[in-house]
Amino acid sequence: MNKKKYNKIVKNRIMKSSLLLSILIFGFIVRVGYLQIVRGESLSTKAVHQWTRDVVLKPDRGDIYDRNGKKLSTDLSLYTVSVLPGKISEKNHEKYIKKISNILDIEKEKIEKALKSDNDWSEIERYVDIKKAEKLKDEALIGVSIDEVSKRYYPFDNFLSQVIGNTNRDGIGQYGIESHFNETLMGNPGRWIKTVDGNMMELPYNYQKKHEAENGENIVLTIDERIQYFAETGAEQALKENMAKRVSVLVMDPKTGEMLAMASKPDYNPNSRMSINHDPNSPWIDIGKDVKEAFNEKSWEEKQDTLYDMWKNPLVSEIYEPGSTFKLLIAAASLEEGLANTTEKFFCDGKVTQVPGNITCMKAHGEQTLAEGLKNSCNEVAVELGLRLGKEKIVEYARAFGMGDLTGIELPSEIGGIVKSKKTMKDIDVATMSFGQGVAVTPIQLITSISAIANEGKMMSPNIVKSIVDDEGDIIKETKKTYKRQIISKKTADTMLEIMEKVVSEGSGKNAYIEGYRVGGKTGTSQKAIDGKYVNGKYVASFVGVAPINNPRLVVLTVIDEPNKASHFGGVIAAPVSKNIIEETLTYLAIPKVQVDEEEIEVKN
Repeated sequence: MNKKKYNKIVKNRIMKSSLLLSILIFGFIVRVGYLQIVRGESLSTKAVHQWTRDVVLKPDRGDIYDRNGKKLSTDLSLYTVSVLPGKISEKNHEKYIKKISNILDIEKEKIEKALKSDNDWSEIERYVDIKKAEKLKDEALIGVSIDEVSKRYYPFDNFLSQVIGNTNRDGIGQYGIESHFNETLMGNPGRWIKTVDGNMMELPYNYQKKHEAENGENIVLTIDERIQYFAETGAEQALKENMAKRVSVLVMDPKTGEMLAMASKPDYNPNSRMSINHDPNSPWIDIGKDVKEAFNEKSWEEKQDTLYDMWKNPLVSEIYEPGSTFKLLIAAASLEEGLANTTEKFFCDGKVTQVPGNITCMKAHGEQTLAEGLKNSCNEVAVELGLRLGKEKIVEYARAFGMGDLTGIELPSEIGGIVKSKKTMKDIDVATMSFGQGVAVTPIQLITSISAIANEGKMMSPNIVKSIVDDEGDIIKETKKTYKRQIISKKTADTMLEIMEKVVSEGSGKNAYIEGYRVGGKTGTSQKAIDGKYVNGKYVASFVGVAPINNPRLVVLTVIDEPNKASHFGGVIAAPVSKNIIEETLTYLAIPKVQVDEEEIEVKN
């Protein structure tokens, strides 16, 4: 091949190579321009997602305290251990299972299931303590995530559980104070954007942004932990001794409307939890361990009922017929309207004849005054007073005392009770309502109404939240004591207190008598109606007490639902419970005993 022909071939090859290289360079420039200009923003965002991790910082939920600063509900800082199965080689599964199982002390099968999950993320264990979490972090296992979480903790277990309520595993309030003040307690979440490598392990770079969470505010209750203890102890003992369905105890300061104690037994322990996957598409829920076995055998509808019965607060969400404690309201209304006085004589022959029906009294009391009628818990005197009031006035005063309406206490699921309309009432309804049958109230309604009598006839709104405070204890919001209305005059109220003292010192409430303290009260025994019919052998026994009568500091209500022992009378089984709580509370509050002069407590005109 001659030199001229060779040079031509080389020249052609160079031209072709240059053209190809130019095309490649041009294509590269076009591609880079496309990636930088057209797709630059989306690729940049994708890159950030690949090497950053956006973590939501949950705020600390606010604490709940009693009136003296005793912590009743708080958050514990724990950890959740999870795995990212796609980041863990199958050949390392055995090593991971062994290490995680040994450190966390959990079943190997649980870890194996998480590692074989098709999900990008799979939780192994929630609520791991800090020592185990730190030990697992030291292992530096790729694909294992250890994140801080909060768990709601109740230091006194069952204590005040149906009032405080509980939270689910996501820290959302479910019942009680936890639910009613959920937004206040929750706070505002923060964000932590941190750098990670391809295995989602945190990198020690400064390309991080952290926006701290705002912790929730704290709730201070009006509840006094010591008085609550007296109430819970009394309720628990009464529940066992009387083999009752339920026992409820409330303690109120009549002058302020503050609840000092709210106890109901049986209750539950909000710290005892288990998860129930009743439906893959439904949320996680909690129940107490004490009902685990029976719970698992129920249908989902029955499970819902079980949870509701366990969590609800019967002090505001269950009604009962108050029986003879309601006679106090009828007597007060009659005195206020001038339809009766303390010297008038009534006659009881054991049977009510003013209205048709089979209304009887427990015995023929003969001739007696109004005070003696209440002291003897006489149905005939109550019926006479009720008929004098008539259906319009009896409904008017029942409503004035708060029956049939919500009290407005800061608790969820409160119901208003039942008071018949005056348009549909008959004389027989007036008669039965006069001794507390045919009318249904909640315990919170009944104690609020009696507190009005103890507070010179002035009704205060019941409340259970004293204030909302920040982490430094500074008050953000304080609950104002709310005066609702004057129901009866101070003169009528004073007369009623004197009568109530006679009930305790001489009458059906004598089991609540405390030497050295002037105590007043009223017993109650009502037959239960089930499906619209009164059932033999089913009763509600109750007692409401006020102390000291000369300067009321406490109103205590005890309600025993379906006692199954020898007696079902309020004066026999409920009065002693209230007595113990009153005596312990007055002693705790350092209220001195006085020398009681029997002549001073004679009922006056």
